[in-house]
Amino acid sequence: MKITILGGKNEIGGNKFLVEYKSTKIFLDFGMSFSQAGKFFSEFLQPRKCSSIPDLIELNLLPDLKGLYRNDYLKHMGRTEEKREFDALLITHAHADHAQYLHFLRNDIPIYCTKPTKIILQALEEIGANTFSDLITTLETFQFRINSKGGLSRVTRTSAEYVKERPFQLVENNKRYKIKDLEIEMLPVDHSLPGACAFIIYSDEGNLVYTGDLRFHGYNSNLTLEFVKKAKAAKPKWLLCEGTRIDQETSVSEAEVKEQISKFIKEAKGLAFVEHPIRDLDRVISVYNATKANKREFVVTLKLAYLIEALQEYCPFKLDDVKILIPKKSWGLICNEGADCKQVEQDYDKWELTYINRKNAITYTELQKNPRKYVVSMNMFEVNQLLDIKPKDAVWIKSSCEPFCDEMELDDERKRNWLAHFKIKEYFAHASGHASGKEIKAMIKEIAPQELIPIHTQKPEMFK
Repeated sequence: MKITILGGKNEIGGNKFLVEYKSTKIFLDFGMSFSQAGKFFSEFLQPRKCSSIPDLIELNLLPDLKGLYRNDYLKHMGRTEEKREFDALLITHAHADHAQYLHFLRNDIPIYCTKPTKIILQALEEIGANTFSDLITTLETFQFRINSKGGLSRVTRTSAEYVKERPFQLVENNKRYKIKDLEIEMLPVDHSLPGACAFIIYSDEGNLVYTGDLRFHGYNSNLTLEFVKKAKAAKPKWLLCEGTRIDQETSVSEAEVKEQISKFIKEAKGLAFVEHPIRDLDRVISVYNATKANKREFVVTLKLAYLIEALQEYCPFKLDDVKILIPKKSWGLICNEGADCKQVEQDYDKWELTYINRKNAITYTELQKNPRKYVVSMNMFEVNQLLDIKPKDAVWIKSSCEPFCDEMELDDERKRNWLAHFKIKEYFAHASGHASGKEIKAMIKEIAPQELIPIHTQKPEMFK
C-alpha cells in the first residue's frame, strides 16, 4: 500500500491523502490548506475562477494529478480532457480544511461520507457565498446555451440540464464497503460538528487507520472511545493520526462550556450574545440548554435556522423551539413596519424566504423591548445588526477558538471595536474540537500501529 501526503503535513488542515493499492486509488479528504491559502489570498483577494485549477496547482494548493479534476474547468483552462483515474473520495467531515476543494473534482468520482456530512455540504452549497461551492452538485461551467432570441447566454443554475448530482455514497456506522481491492469501514467519532468519522482501510498488505479529527471531551465521547477499540482490534500497520493539540495536556469539556455560558447569561442585565461556530451542533445544544436554564429564549440567525431544519433528527430540538432573527437587508424593509411584504421579499435570497414570515420570526425591535428575555446567536458577519439593536447592559460570550492567523486577528480586533462602541462586556467559554496531547498519546499507545504518520499538526516531532 502506498500512502502519499498531498496536504496536511506539518500544518493544521488541508488534509489530502492518496492511498494506492494494486489497481485502486482513493483519496482520504480533499480540503483547503488555511495556512497555504492565507499566504496568497484573503477575503478580498480570491482565486480567479477562469484559471483556478492551474493557479492553485502553481501555488501548491492543489496536487498536479491527471484524471482528478473536472473537465469543464480543464477545457476552459487550456488542458485536454482526461479520463477518471481515481476510484473514490472518503470524507471524514464537512469542515473546509477536509472538504472544501471537492468543488474542483470530477463529478463522476464516488464520494463516501455520513448523512450529516452531506447535509452540511448541501447547506454550504445552497446558502454559502463562496464562489467555489459545487459540493453536492456541479454546474457545467464556462458553457453557453442558445437563448430565446437565438443568441448565446452563459449557463447558470437556472438551466437544470447543465446541473449534475455528484455520486454520493452515504455510509452506515460500522459497516464495511468494498472499493475494488480495498475494504472500508467508517467509524463515528466525536468532533465539533455532526457526522464526523474515522476510517479503517483493510488490505492484504496490512490495515490503515485514519483518525480524521476527533476529541474525547464532547457530548459523544463514547463514539471516539469505541473507535479506539476497533482501531486496536484491526492491528493497523499504519496510523494517520491528527495532532492539532499535541502540545496541550488538558481539555475543557463541552459540559463545562455549557455551565460557563449559563453562568455568564445569568449575570447579564440585558441581551446575551453568543459567538459560536454555526456548524458545531454540540455548541448550539450547549447554548440552547444554557438559555433554557436561565428561562430565556434562544434566537438564531437565518443560516443557523436553515441548518437546524436540515439536520432534522440529528438536532435534539426543533426550529419551532427557538426564535429566528430577521435582519435588515438591501433596502432594509420590514413587513411588520408597514412595508409591502412583496417588496420586502426582494431584499432576501430565495432560501431565506422560508423563514422571514414564520410565526417565530422576530426583528431587532423585539430584542430592544425585551432584552432580558433573549440569548442571541451572533458572529462577525452579523455584528453590524448591533446598529439596529442598540443593546444596553449586554454581554458577548465568545464561544469559538482564538484567532490563529493574521486575518482572524484583524477580525477579532474589529469585533472588539464594535463591543467597545456599545459598551458590551466580553466573556470566553470554549472547548476545542480536538483531543489533547495526553489523550492523543494514550490513543496511539492503545492502538499500537506498526508505523505512525502524524498529520494535521504543526509539531510532528512531539509524536516521538
